[in-house]
Amino acid sequence: MFPRLQTCALLLAGALLAGCATPRMDAPVNEDWQNRRSLLAALNTWEFTGRIGVRDERESHSSRIRWRQHSEDYVINLWGTLNAGATEITGHPGQVILQQEGKTPLSAATPEDLVREQLGYELPVSQLSYWIKGIPAPGSRAQPIFNEEHHLVSLEQDGWVVQYLAYTRYDIESLPTRIRIEKAPLRLDFVRLDWTLTP
Repeated sequence: MFPRLQTCALLLAGALLAGCATPRMDAPVNEDWQNRRSLLAALNTWEFTGRIGVRDERESHSSRIRWRQHSEDYVINLWGTLNAGATEITGHPGQVILQQEGKTPLSAATPEDLVREQLGYELPVSQLSYWIKGIPAPGSRAQPIFNEEHHLVSLEQDGWVVQYLAYTRYDIESLPTRIRIEKAPLRLDFVRLDWTLTP
């Protein structure tokens, strides 16, 4: 059995942020939200590295992360502190496989099923691939909040609150580099995200 928070971190939980200061925005953002949203939704081949952290009322865990996405297929690698070891999550429609050094691989039909089976939590893992780019996930109503410079600074969807704490310009658009995602009792933090985009 996986340590409960480690499994959550593996399924995409950055290093825990030290407070929530005013969002730092290093890049201009397209003022036309619908155009920006469409452009980012169409971005389906990308990669980032950074740090990821997860915390609940009892524990916290952080790891380095590399997430490679190609359409609906993805490979996520995590390694880092607290004896986490190296972990790889490979997913495509209908199956997700989690492999960790020295442990028996785990698999499920969806990442949500894997989290539910291992942790008993409801975590919308599939939505993270949209939230991480700075847009709502399709299929349910979302409430975006913008600042005066038209940056998306907060997003509420399905009971989760996503805070965008920093952006940096990458190729055709600005992408988040610090994100906090939370719904009690879980808090997920992504920091120092360094993006690589493929046309």
